[in-house]
Amino acid sequence: MSVDNRVETNGATVRNIIEGCGVFQSRVTKLLAEKGITDIKLDGWYPLGTVLDIIKELAKSVGPNILSEIGKTAPKNSVFPPEIDSFEKVLVALDFAYKANHRNGNIGKYEVMQLEPKKYHVKCDNPYPANFNLGLLRGLSRKFSTLVRIEQVDSPLEGGEFIVKW
Repeated sequence: MSVDNRVETNGATVRNIIEGCGVFQSRVTKLLAEKGITDIKLDGWYPLGTVLDIIKELAKSVGPNILSEIGKTAPKNSVFPPEIDSFEKVLVALDFAYKANHRNGNIGKYEVMQLEPKKYHVKCDNPYPANFNLGLLRGLSRKFSTLVRIEQVDSPLEGGEFIVKW
């Protein structure tokens, strides 16, 4: 899915992405600054296309695993409503959470379908790379202390498709 140039993500998401870059945080911060993104405020809004271009560029130079690491960090500082108290509940609410952190234009979506108890098919029809979404699912499982098995399945979607079970 190409990124609609009107789509924005909030500052909390941008900060989580920067934190997920580990030893490359200063490099990513510098690249963001070169694109005019400085003094990131948690409640501010920033062009998603620019942010994704920078992390994809980083992945080209240091390897695709950085995308998974960034995705794992995304939920770390996220705040969830009290009723979202398990991995299964956060998985079901994934699209809602995504839409709360992105706005304007065609932002894409997460489709989560239950196949059987504790087994879900997750379609990531959004502009984030598949390795990022894989990391996001792993990070959510860690946040809710659930040991999961995640299998990436063939997909035409840039964001990938996964079977998640526990």
